[in-house]
Amino acid sequence: MEKRQKRLTVIAAGAIFILFAVTRLYRLDSLPEGLHIDEAGAAYDALCLSQFGVDRYLKSWPVYLINFGGGQNALYTWICAVLFKIYGGYNIWLYRLVGVSFHFLTVIFSMKIADRIYRNNVFTVLAVGAISVICPCLILMSRFGLESYLMVGASTVFLYLFLCAVESGKIGYYIGAGVSGGLVLYTYALSYFILPVFLVSALCYLLWVKRFQIKGWLAMAIPMGILAFPLILVQVVNLFDLQEMQIGIFTITKLPIYRSSDLRGISFASAVNALKSIFIGDSLCYNSIPGIMNLYLITIPFFIIGFTHMLVIFGKNLHERQYDGRFISLFWFFCCLILFAMIETNVNRVNGVFGVVGLITVEGIWTVLQKCRGRLKYAVGLCIGIIYLGEFCGFAKYYYSGEYMADYKPISYFDITVEEAVAFIDEHPEYQGKGTWMAEQKIYYALSAGASPYDMAFAQGMEETDTGYYYGSLGEIEDGYNYIVRDIFEEYAQDLRNIGYSEEKYENYSLFYKNWEADLTAGSE
Repeated sequence: MEKRQKRLTVIAAGAIFILFAVTRLYRLDSLPEGLHIDEAGAAYDALCLSQFGVDRYLKSWPVYLINFGGGQNALYTWICAVLFKIYGGYNIWLYRLVGVSFHFLTVIFSMKIADRIYRNNVFTVLAVGAISVICPCLILMSRFGLESYLMVGASTVFLYLFLCAVESGKIGYYIGAGVSGGLVLYTYALSYFILPVFLVSALCYLLWVKRFQIKGWLAMAIPMGILAFPLILVQVVNLFDLQEMQIGIFTITKLPIYRSSDLRGISFASAVNALKSIFIGDSLCYNSIPGIMNLYLITIPFFIIGFTHMLVIFGKNLHERQYDGRFISLFWFFCCLILFAMIETNVNRVNGVFGVVGLITVEGIWTVLQKCRGRLKYAVGLCIGIIYLGEFCGFAKYYYSGEYMADYKPISYFDITVEEAVAFIDEHPEYQGKGTWMAEQKIYYALSAGASPYDMAFAQGMEETDTGYYYGSLGEIEDGYNYIVRDIFEEYAQDLRNIGYSEEKYENYSLFYKNWEADLTAGSE
């Protein structure tokens, strides 16, 4: 019987990991279609760092990137720079694979946390893994490379190592928690608030239940402090309007737009909006899909049950000064919610909370099942599984079958790279004419051409350079120019065909061109 149970457990775990691979890797380079503008910025910075050792603003390995002025977290770009260096250039599939990998960490380490908390309870481990794999928002956020989405994976690793450190007292786990916690700070700037508040809360709790270990906390503080120091300097430089500085090869960045004003006082309305962002969604179709809840409707009652049960147990144990590992989920959720009640939220801003939301939900499911007796427990568990599976199948059919892209094409803030058209024009000087118009922003051309940041003049703030391209619009059709036109602008493309432009058709767009040298020669004759 025990061997059979182990075999079934292995099969179930294997199915979860296979489902993760399918849902994340299938059409990763084309669903969603194009690149989010922040993806394009991070990818081009990574390409520049991999080839020139500077970002597009000619900063050497900035610890916080400028992007379009308001800043961008560095860890995603740094990892991609290494991968692009190995690969030899930019690749969208490779770029997005980084996000997939960090979401895989969310699945693995949330399961490991459940295993640690529930003491080898196979059901809770598998349930946490399954929920992390099939929920719509976790699928959506893992499939495009928004750099802040690394927070959910990195924070789940940190919470697991912190839990292990507290329960085992081993210095190695404390060091691991320090390193992983320091790296969390490089995934999303909102963690600058969440992580310290969590650590202070945890410290007070551990002192109360007599689980505090000074050697361990010092071992955690040293690597975390070393990693945090450059980011602290970034805040000091921008807050006090100081000069940008270098630490070795790393740049302490001075931002054109310093967004400290995003924080405001705690409000009930902001807290409610944050809960909506977590459980329902927002208005951005690449974060969540209208009509399909982030975590499915069935999750909400079980989360409430789990949260309430954890709170009751926590309060009882606190009164008796007894340690309970479930505090990790509660504290992290509360610390996130406090911050979310102080800012305007959407799904990407609340992403760091999703690792513990699954754990709290499974606490609710397990609490309900514990109230059932005999075969009823299996029947209720089976019904819950069937409902989740049905919800997932409905989402998967809509998202992967083409219906999603048909409804939301083009997706706001997403545009395409045009590598083939750029290469064609470079190879045929006779077709270059006065230049080439493209609706895509300058960053998409830079990424398409693999252009040097020294040539693109981002550092000088120049929108137009001597590249021979005009960005951001197509403008009126005028002799002497070529046009790169997405398929969505069919009427514009037809006008070009009607006046004799030649067309090179590529995936999702066309290049319209003429041999302007030949036309000029024929006209003079």
